[in-house]
Amino acid sequence: MPDVANLGLFLADWVGGMLRDHNLPVVGIRDIDEHLHRRRAWNRGLGPAALREYEHVLARRAQLLVRRLEEQEGEVNLGQWVNHFAYDFMSDMAFGGGSELLNEGDKNNVWAVLDKGMALATFFGHVPWLGVYVGHIPGAAWPLNSLHRHGEKCAAKRLARGSTTSDLFHYLNNEDLPDRPPPPARQLYDDGVLAVVAGSDTASSAMTSIFNCLLTHPEMYARLQEEVDRFYPAGEDAFNTKHHRDMHYLQAVINEALRLYPPIASASQRHLPRSAQGVTIGSIYIPPGTAIRLPPWSIHRDARNFTFPESFWPERWLIAPGHLALADAPLPSPLPEPSADNKGKAAFVHNEQAFLPFSVGPMNCPGKALAMQEMRMVVAALVQRFRMRLRDGWDAAFYEREIRDYFNATRPRVPVVLEKRW
Repeated sequence: MPDVANLGLFLADWVGGMLRDHNLPVVGIRDIDEHLHRRRAWNRGLGPAALREYEHVLARRAQLLVRRLEEQEGEVNLGQWVNHFAYDFMSDMAFGGGSELLNEGDKNNVWAVLDKGMALATFFGHVPWLGVYVGHIPGAAWPLNSLHRHGEKCAAKRLARGSTTSDLFHYLNNEDLPDRPPPPARQLYDDGVLAVVAGSDTASSAMTSIFNCLLTHPEMYARLQEEVDRFYPAGEDAFNTKHHRDMHYLQAVINEALRLYPPIASASQRHLPRSAQGVTIGSIYIPPGTAIRLPPWSIHRDARNFTFPESFWPERWLIAPGHLALADAPLPSPLPEPSADNKGKAAFVHNEQAFLPFSVGPMNCPGKALAMQEMRMVVAALVQRFRMRLRDGWDAAFYEREIRDYFNATRPRVPVVLEKRW
């Protein structure tokens, strides 16, 4: 496993995906000092104190998701409903509202535009010079341009309306620091779009993958439901986060789905500055000016880092910190070859330095804590309220076979039959 700490020496390389090489959002800033300066507002807006302020916003949207699912009959595409929830919630977070996909449906094809935009951004990320040229051609990259225009409208409305809640925009606009001037409008537009797109797409991808993993492994779904029922029995408020810290199996399930299906499967592109010295990572020498990726999908599924690397096995995250003895842990089912003789327990490997769903270094994802809070609440609430199963005869291998990596992973359909538990 290469020393991923060296990734901090590399600069972000997101010029092509933004269709310009100047006035970049925080995710594309290539100077580390400038990036850290711009991240200060994000760190305040996504810190522990701010997250406590957002709990009621998250709970309100999660409650609406549960109510809307309760109204459905027969089979539902669970991923589509999770998409609606995630986009609505991040619109609340970034702009204080403005999206009601859960109530009104995706009338403007927001998710279709977003998916097409991500595919284009991924392509131009590999040929950044072409992305910059195309950015000067009106209409040539309409999905990306449409996302930016939408963000500008939402940010302009939020600026005109002023601060009504302590949303993320409250911090991005320095409204929590009245002695500090607000940033330029262009910066607010770009960071607002980044918050909604990055926050909704990655969280939705992760939650869809979590439920696909659980529903294709019913025995693990049953273990999680037992834990949820222990902490949130019928009638208990599952939208209260007070028990999350003690729900070890819930966290193990989330970590394991992120390991198998990281939302950013191939990682964001980085490059070593031309003015820097070359860097050796493991046995590989990286010359100055070289663009690289350290793909979490491949690193997470390397047997040198994790036992049973291709299997959904949440128990690994309980064994490593000592919550579960290796000898007492149920093995994955079906057991991968060549460990079918159960000798696989003797060679447990768990390298958490190789667990990179939120990247590493000074340019990692600032929204990790918010995403974890969101996943814990939604997964616990849905498992408490519903019995779920996949459509009869559904191919368990379909999800992995059809998933696509367009920077954010584009999820296949997950057809689920819901039954209210009480």
